[in-house]
Order: sequence, then C-alpha cells, then structure tokens
Amino acid sequence: MKKILITLIIANALTASTAFAAAEVGSWYPGSKFGWSHYGDSDSNQPVDYERNNVGGGIYAGYQINPWLAVEGGYDYLGNMQMKGHLGTSDSQMKSQGLQLSLKASYGLTNDWDLYGRAGVMGYRAESDVRGQNNFDTGVRPVLAVGTEYAFNDNWSGRLEYQWVSNVGNQNQIGVSSDISSVMAGVSYRFGQ
Repeated sequence: MKKILITLIIANALTASTAFAAAEVGSWYPGSKFGWSHYGDSDSNQPVDYERNNVGGGIYAGYQINPWLAVEGGYDYLGNMQMKGHLGTSDSQMKSQGLQLSLKASYGLTNDWDLYGRAGVMGYRAESDVRGQNNFDTGVRPVLAVGTEYAFNDNWSGRLEYQWVSNVGNQNQIGVSSDISSVMAGVSYRFGQ
C-alpha cells in the first residue's frame, strides 16, 4: 500500500507542474532550427572512411494540447556524410532529409524555462552517391529528442535540442545506413498569446 501511495504522489508531482514557457493551450506555433548533424554507427558495403559531421536545419510547427503536452510536425534536413574509399575510389556521400511527427512533453522549471522530450516517427529520404551511381531509399524510423526551451516574451521562444533518428538508409539498397544525431538551436513564434 505504501508503494502505491508513494508512486501516486510522485506521479502527481510530476504531472501537476505546468510548463509556463510552453505556448498557451489551444495555440499554434511555427519555428525554425539550425545546427550540427552527426552520422554515427554507419555501415557501408565498401571499405571507406567517413567524415560524419555536417550542418543541418529544419522548420517545424506545433499545437499545444494542454499545458505540458504538444504535437509537433516538421521538415528536417539532416546534412550529409562524406565517404572516402581506401583504394583511391572517388569520394561518395550520403544525404538525408525527412518529415517528422512527434509528441512533445514539457516540464516547467520556472515561468520562462522548460525542459522537454519528444518522441515520434520520421519519414525519411536518404540518397547516396557512390562511385557516380545515385541511389535513394525511403522509410519510417523512430525519432527521439530532449531539449530546453526559454520564453523571451509572450510570443517568442528559443530552444536548444538534441535529436536522434535510428538507422536511416538501407545498406542493401543504397550501400550505406547510419544513425543520425543532431544538436540544433531554434526559435519559434507563438500565436494567440
């Protein structure tokens, strides 16, 4: 009985906090983000060296369902990864982009500052150019993100976010696959505040 009571108290404390930096319930917000992408845990059909880091960016829009939960969708350009062959083969690359849909749960630390997590799916398109042969693959993969958001005023807020997309690309189809991590800074405008 004590364990159940303690669990209920903790759950109530975690859900009772309002996310003040989040948009007001029932409002929309668009935004954009820019930052760094990293292609990690990569597999290729060719013996290659990778240059895994590049720039990325995106746009997003969200709808605030309640004080701590929103739904977000958007487009992400996840940058590209350069591949250099060991035996003098020409340089190759993989580039990725996608549309994502996720739920964003926020926890208010102060009236202006939130921590949040996002979980959802990304429909991606990955392209590879290996030895002059261009191939592409499409698919759906999980996307996870954690970040912080700060409200500058009633309408403008900024965020810093780490995002991870699992296993983008099909090694058998385009010759390479990779997990893609990104760290991005963004800004959004909240309507109806």
